[in-house]
Amino acid sequence: MNLLQHPHFRPRHYLGGSAVIFFIVLLYGFSLSAVFSVGSDYALSDFLKDDYLHQVIAFSVGQAFLSALLSSVIGTLFARAFFYLDFKGKSLILRIFSLTFVLPALLAIFGLIGIYGTAGWLTQLLQTLGISWKPSIYGLSGILIAHLFFNIPLAARMSLQALQSVPTEQHQLAAQLNIKGFTFFRLIEWPYLKSQIVSAFVLIFMLCFTSFTIVLALGGGPQNSTLEVAIYQAIFFEFDLPKAALFALVQFAFCFALFSLSQYWAKAPETQISQRYRWVLPISSAVKFGHVFVLFLVCLFILTPLFNIIFQGLSATQLFGYWQNPQLWKALAYSLTMAPTAGILSVLFGFFLLLLSRQLQWLYHPKLAHLILTGGMMILAIPTIVLAVGLFLWLQDIDFSAGHLFVVVSVCNALAALPFVIKILNTPMNQSMQYYEKLCLSLNITGWQRFHLIEYPLLKAPLKYALALATTLSLGDFTAIALFGSIYEITITHLLGTDFTSLPHLLYQQIGQYRSQEAAVTALILLGLCLGLFMFIEGQKEQHD
Repeated sequence: MNLLQHPHFRPRHYLGGSAVIFFIVLLYGFSLSAVFSVGSDYALSDFLKDDYLHQVIAFSVGQAFLSALLSSVIGTLFARAFFYLDFKGKSLILRIFSLTFVLPALLAIFGLIGIYGTAGWLTQLLQTLGISWKPSIYGLSGILIAHLFFNIPLAARMSLQALQSVPTEQHQLAAQLNIKGFTFFRLIEWPYLKSQIVSAFVLIFMLCFTSFTIVLALGGGPQNSTLEVAIYQAIFFEFDLPKAALFALVQFAFCFALFSLSQYWAKAPETQISQRYRWVLPISSAVKFGHVFVLFLVCLFILTPLFNIIFQGLSATQLFGYWQNPQLWKALAYSLTMAPTAGILSVLFGFFLLLLSRQLQWLYHPKLAHLILTGGMMILAIPTIVLAVGLFLWLQDIDFSAGHLFVVVSVCNALAALPFVIKILNTPMNQSMQYYEKLCLSLNITGWQRFHLIEYPLLKAPLKYALALATTLSLGDFTAIALFGSIYEITITHLLGTDFTSLPHLLYQQIGQYRSQEAAVTALILLGLCLGLFMFIEGQKEQHD
């Protein structure tokens, strides 16, 4: 049946979602068209002859491959150790590992520098032991360390989900047949692990390939640049717009291909056997020792940077005096207004898109509904730096003010968090539709009345969860503010007498200027904000689950 002829078709039900789609298509359309138009001066021969571009692509692919491979292997080893060992504090470790997902990259970098830098804890330990070798946190080694910090917990959680999906009956059957060691791994665990490991590898590869903040802070020079960093350098240092546009085009092509791969492999393991109880074969002492060793090393690697942030912040000599710094209060004010604004926008965008998608699903148009959801998730394939470059090219003739920058950065951050909001709200909103749509139609409950009486009581927890997650991700975002804040620094300074900044941007400036005491306090404040929001997220997640 034609959609317009359906008896339950109500045009007003489609206004919000249609407006969001129109806005996203318009924004990305103008942005990408601006990139395409500027980059059109480069012919294929120019692309083939650009040695620096080849170097950037090779480094981007190489470091992403190493990061994804190491993260997947170590994460899987940790997941197996975590699954087969029983000890107190397992839930706490899982919560801390979840924290790395919302932790701002610059905050983790500050903690890692305190551990692996030239004056870090590891260097001091080696000197105490009489070892003259000093670790290097800059260059490829530093990039790998930072990527492992963020991605080992991600790979571990995905592998742990796969191990938990192995039916208890298979463990019992393996025990009866005396299947142990590598044979047990190959026959029992691997069929469940392989899809998750490949999916984790592709996802981590895409995240590391588009890495911006980590490479910008720890790359150590142009020779260690990813495409996003090269775009930033081409605009901010060289003001070479055609070069930046070319890099953005290459970035978009790679990300689109990687996103397609990640969607293809993103399939959860399926099992129809009851998991009301779990039984595993007791492990030998040697295997247990290996598991304990892996757990200890990985937990030490993840926890020490967080402890370093707290220790450095509390021991800073300027802990109390720094609060009188007006730059801190301005950065704090910008962050605490931009992050919630971006979070609210992201939740509104996701809610209206899902309203439209589920209505189309209900009216027997599943392909169109799936296309809308895929379009929302496709934002992952267009990194924020590409959108920001296009917006800069499109809006470069406008005399920017602080209000303009606030809107641009907030919208960029909201769109970056939109795929995660869609993933959180999709299932509960569809369930609400299935359970109560016929009741609402029979009683003619529509609009705000339906949301207030039917939707909100069911969606309260997931909506709060999505808002808190989007706000936290926006609070730690650095890409958009780094590009626009740096480009228009002179304009904003002239207008307001101060830089348009945020807490992550301020922390980056302090680290780059070796203002370690101020950076320690800023990092502690940022960590406190993220921890507060994270605890709220976990509380809402438990209600949602």
